Amino acid sequence: MDAEEQRASKKKPGGVDFVCPMFEMTPEIAKRAKEHADKMTTDKKKKAAQYIVERDEKLKAVGLGDCDKFYVDKLAEVKAIADEVEQEAVKEAQEILKKAQGTSEAGALGLVPESAASEAERS
Repeated sequence: MDAEEQRASKKKPGGVDFVCPMFEMTPEIAKRAKEHADKMTTDKKKKAAQYIVERDEKLKAVGLGDCDKFYVDKLAEVKAIADEVEQEAVKEAQEILKKAQGTSEAGALGLVPESAASEAERS
C-alpha cells in the first residue's frame, strides 16, 4: 500500500479495512467537521435544557412543581407500564374476537365487551 492509500484507509473497530481513494482529509475539512460537530453538540445541549424547562413548567401546571428527578422518572416509568398493559389488553381482545368471529353466540352472550371489540376493529 503506498502512502496515499494509507492516508485514505480507515480501520473500523471490528477490524474491517475501508479504503476511500477519492477522499483526502485536509486540515480545512477537518476544521469544518469539528466546527459542525461542536455546533451539533451545542444544539443538543440547548434542546435538552429547553426540554427540562418545559417539563418543569408542565409539572408545575399539574401541581407537581416541587418533585425531584426520582419522582419524575417514576412517573415516566408508570406511564410506560400503563401503555404496555393497554397494548396487551388490546391484543388479548383481538385474539378473543378472532376466536369468536365465526360464532354469533359470543356477542350475544356478552363474552366480548363492546369497547374491546370496537378498539380491536380500529386496529
